[in-house]
Amino acid sequence: MKTVDIAIIGGGMVGLAIAVGLKDCGLRIALLEQHEPESLVPEAALRVSALNLAATNFLSRLGAWDSLVRRQAYTSMEVWERDGHARLHFDATSVMQPALGHIVENRAVVAALWQQLAGSDVQQLCPCSIASFSPSAAGTLILPEQGEPLLASVLIGADGAHSRLRQQFNFPLTQWNYAHTALVATIRTAEPHGNCARQLFSSEGPLALLPLWEPNLCSIVWSVSPERAHQLQALPEAEFNKTLQIAADGVLGACELVVVRGTVPLKARYARDIIRDGCILVGDAAHTIHPLAGQGVNLGLMDAAALVEAIRHQVDAQRWNGELGFLAAYSRWRKTEAAQMLVAMEAIKRLFVLSDPLSRGVRALGMGVLDRFSPLKSLLVRRALGLSGEQPTLASPLVETRF
Repeated sequence: MKTVDIAIIGGGMVGLAIAVGLKDCGLRIALLEQHEPESLVPEAALRVSALNLAATNFLSRLGAWDSLVRRQAYTSMEVWERDGHARLHFDATSVMQPALGHIVENRAVVAALWQQLAGSDVQQLCPCSIASFSPSAAGTLILPEQGEPLLASVLIGADGAHSRLRQQFNFPLTQWNYAHTALVATIRTAEPHGNCARQLFSSEGPLALLPLWEPNLCSIVWSVSPERAHQLQALPEAEFNKTLQIAADGVLGACELVVVRGTVPLKARYARDIIRDGCILVGDAAHTIHPLAGQGVNLGLMDAAALVEAIRHQVDAQRWNGELGFLAAYSRWRKTEAAQMLVAMEAIKRLFVLSDPLSRGVRALGMGVLDRFSPLKSLLVRRALGLSGEQPTLASPLVETRF
């Protein structure tokens, strides 16, 4: 039986970022992931994320940014209401930045992080399906379905929204359905995206058009009722293309599907505790939010950055003993950040639910005032970019980021 100080369960973006951040800290680390590692240049992927500047700074410090393929900077953002007058425009120059963020494929980020683990002392157990976890006074015994058992002093649960670790250790969870399913696809448009991320609100739900690495290539995230999502998924391609063009206000002209459509049910989750019995929850295992502002991955990567900092500080001070009492401040911080983001996403979603003329008028007036009031607008942009508020040191710039 092998023994490690920390076992990281889950090799997605957040779990891998923690493994890379701790790979040379002197602790015995194991990473367990049920799938094979991604190749460095994966095929074009359906799922993408909008990384803010704090997240790209963290990936730069981990050495993964320069090997990340097909990243696309966006320098502006347009938000508007279909059949209404509410509109907002954000521009990177207003906060003196070269970009507001980057659209990246999730698999490409994972591949770049796997590359950073090559040759390290981190034990990489993948593919690895876990049969059970058995807590004991000596740590948690991890029994893989195949291979040697592993005894870990500390477990980090980065195993996603349906976290088995969270369920087995009975972390208290608050959750609710958004009554939305996200339809995701990659499309080609008649007009170039111009490095602009677009978000349109309608009575059906928000539709995001996110710029990809080619001038006329976009990823869409269309949040609608589950019934409508499955209806859209089943439409013949030609009919879907026309429906999407109309739903997008024709902003980029004719649309053409490039990658097959997928659907993702949307649910809010909030673990009321994120540390118990030698286990720590991070990323989607600890919280999931509506994708309408694209902040879910950024929140998870900041969990990873803050946790890496806290553990490395404990090790550097020669106080590491496998006990997690030193993470009390970390736990309060990350739970507060997640709660604030959940409240903000719920508020934005509810803001656009009402479609009566009075509600439309109030929205248009409020967004118009915000669009013209530069100080408040700049404050919101800086917060979304991770340039203000409490951020991990690892999210600060290391060197000038290449765009």
